[in-house]
Amino acid sequence: MRAVARDEPTRLIVDVRNRGALSELDADAVAEVPCLVDASGARPLAAAPLTGHQSALVQAVKAVDREVIEAVRTGSRTPALRAFATHPLVDSVHTARTLLDGYMEAFPELAKVLVRP
Repeated sequence: MRAVARDEPTRLIVDVRNRGALSELDADAVAEVPCLVDASGARPLAAAPLTGHQSALVQAVKAVDREVIEAVRTGSRTPALRAFATHPLVDSVHTARTLLDGYMEAFPELAKVLVRP
């Protein structure tokens, strides 16, 4: 806040639109990257290209993010299930279904958002 309020340029790690900071992601994808922050806002700094493994992991997690967005946009459980099932830390569709059901039970307000199969 100080960087913005006092126009004191500072390097911070912030979630922002990628804008080319990570060449592996499109410009509008949100990425957590080093930024220069001042009164004009946060501007991502270019990062070194990711290794093959790093790039694959970033792409996989970004695909999960997109499925979550699709679930909310459409009100469908199907992309929500796909998001869990394709997450690198989830080992099976069965586990994904268990996680989704657990979230639906723990957060009843999700039933208002995810109303379709």
